Amino acid sequence: MKRSVKDLFKIFGAFFKIGAFTFGGGYAMLPLMQEQVGLHWGEIISREAIVNFIAVSESTPGPFAINMATYVGFVSGGLPGAVIATLGLITPSVIVILIVAAFLKSFRDNKYV
Repeated sequence: MKRSVKDLFKIFGAFFKIGAFTFGGGYAMLPLMQEQVGLHWGEIISREAIVNFIAVSESTPGPFAINMATYVGFVSGGLPGAVIATLGLITPSVIVILIVAAFLKSFRDNKYV
């Protein structure tokens, strides 16, 4: 299944949104994941398939959220979709970590910190 660049941007955007607006681990992202899957990929991935993968995801190594993003990305966009979805999910966290690191660097010599 060949996907266009526009489709890959849609995958990245959906998972960026999931990564940016969910806190509390993989299970906290499930409602937003179901909304995004229904909105963008309902014709490709059924709710039953998502429920089945949740069960499988518990037995596979790695974080639940990453496993789900990789799975949905792969089903909806092949290998490029899997990579893009995973990157979309982790990018908000990486941005926050970089911002915190920049602030901590400026406070490193402060005696109160």
